[in-house]
Amino acid sequence: MHRLLLALTACLLSACSLLSPYSDMTKIDLQISATDALNPDLHGRPSPVVLQLVELRHPVAFEQADFFALQQRPQQILSPDLLALQELELRPGEQRHFKIAAGAEARHLGLIAAYRDLPNTRWRIRLDVQPGARNQFTLALDEHGISQRHTTGEP
Repeated sequence: MHRLLLALTACLLSACSLLSPYSDMTKIDLQISATDALNPDLHGRPSPVVLQLVELRHPVAFEQADFFALQQRPQQILSPDLLALQELELRPGEQRHFKIAAGAEARHLGLIAAYRDLPNTRWRIRLDVQPGARNQFTLALDEHGISQRHTTGEP
């Protein structure tokens, strides 16, 4: 019984260290805001956008691939640099906040936005991540694409 109590206490303490601002884990605090004019259709009406968030070791394949390759075959195109992939939908006027515990090898976070007018929008952005730090990014999505508003990286 005494050993079980010690093991349980050790597990709880290790879980607390993961959430601690003083741990050496790489953390990404991502704030994404969409304007009311997001992704206009042919009649100028705003529309939702599908976003892919990718954690990467190296950014080269991400930056060189075209939209359709990244959207349809991300594992194949980004391998072996792909560490994690998440997909979500963002509606006009919506704000989302993500707290990501990045993999130890993550050095970049890439975002791919499925805009209707790909040739005239910035549909891809790469964020450089400081390992072992708390990284904060604020992004905006509007009718022109993705843009970075603010960044900090704290140990």
